[in-house]
Amino acid sequence: METEFDRKVSALLTKEPRYRSEAYYFVAEAVNFTVDKHLRQGHVSAAELLDGIREFAVQKFGVVACNVLESWGLHHEIDAGNVVYLLIGAGMLRASDDDSPEDFNTGNELFIRPKQLKTVRAATDNLPFIDC
Repeated sequence: METEFDRKVSALLTKEPRYRSEAYYFVAEAVNFTVDKHLRQGHVSAAELLDGIREFAVQKFGVVACNVLESWGLHHEIDAGNVVYLLIGAGMLRASDDDSPEDFNTGNELFIRPKQLKTVRAATDNLPFIDC
């Protein structure tokens, strides 16, 4: 049985075909995972959400997490932000007045690759490492 969420995702696929339907479902789940992890009601920052997306992907898909997300069109942090803001625009998520799509425009990929390790800042040492 098709839900309201399914109908809205179908509409988003028509509007933005770069991302597969699984990306929308995954990001919505990852938002819930991240909010629950931070023990908050409803709001996490873009940085917290990006970390939550990575952690949730690794928990859900293990060592192939990067490959799975990339097959859905989620290559860079901005892709995750685009999906978040498409879901917000469709009324499936909410943003605070302080939030902006630009918060996700970091220029970074979602996962660090082995060839990038030498150039990664120490601040990212806690990010999941997946060999893609």
